[in-house]
Amino acid sequence: MAIDLETTGLSPLVDKVIEVAAIKVDQAGVTTWSKLINPKVEIPAFTIDIHGITQDMVQDSPVLSEVLTDFLDFVGDLPLVAHNARFDIGFLVFAQHQQKMKLRKNDVFCSVKASRKAFPQMENHKLGTLAKALNLGLENHHRALDDSLACLRLFNKAMEQENKKRVLKDSLLFNLEGFKKNKQLDLPDKLKVLIKKVEKQILVDIKYKGGSHKGKLRPVKPISLLPMPEGNILYALCLLSNLHKSFALNKIQEVKELNAEEISKRFKDLDKVVKNT
Repeated sequence: MAIDLETTGLSPLVDKVIEVAAIKVDQAGVTTWSKLINPKVEIPAFTIDIHGITQDMVQDSPVLSEVLTDFLDFVGDLPLVAHNARFDIGFLVFAQHQQKMKLRKNDVFCSVKASRKAFPQMENHKLGTLAKALNLGLENHHRALDDSLACLRLFNKAMEQENKKRVLKDSLLFNLEGFKKNKQLDLPDKLKVLIKKVEKQILVDIKYKGGSHKGKLRPVKPISLLPMPEGNILYALCLLSNLHKSFALNKIQEVKELNAEEISKRFKDLDKVVKNT
């Protein structure tokens, strides 16, 4: 089962779903499910530029809560695969949490991880890049049903290219039931300052309990606020290591907003470190 969601942003804890689609392959054959969703908020212009879904297109569509049960019944307990799956699945898990719905037992696989295992030579592992290089037939990129089909084709090609068991092992993220361990999916009030920072990916300093920079302020570029089985995380680019990292929200002790001068200084300091290494 391949799924894809189009959304108003990258953070399941604050952004909204505007399209859901899935392609099921089972003994009955191939069936599809697809719906536009009314997010009941304004769709940002920068996301419209990506997926082309406008306010007019969704104004008469159902809200997610009205179709979620129907979608989950279509999915059942089948294994799920999505491209950058933790983002798509995060939206579904958070929606089920809000509706107080029981989580299913689906294993979740990520086609990005499968692609990195099977096609390490690729320039990058974006779905558009892979679709072109591997002839996946992606006609309407960033529309949910087309992306679901391309994702399914990619996953199949990855298993044909590499050892099937190894691809499945390396691309498995989690089982949805694992989210039972995450008792608090809502965003804590003290960290709601991150919402706007994530939306515009504005640099901030955070003080974090763990890691080599424990208890000290570190500059990060926020990308997403994600629910994960072990707890909610801030997914961000850490300027100290120049790596994308996951920071557990319950370990973030402080978020310091930065003005333009401070942001500029952080990047200048990073440049000095790079030049001296």
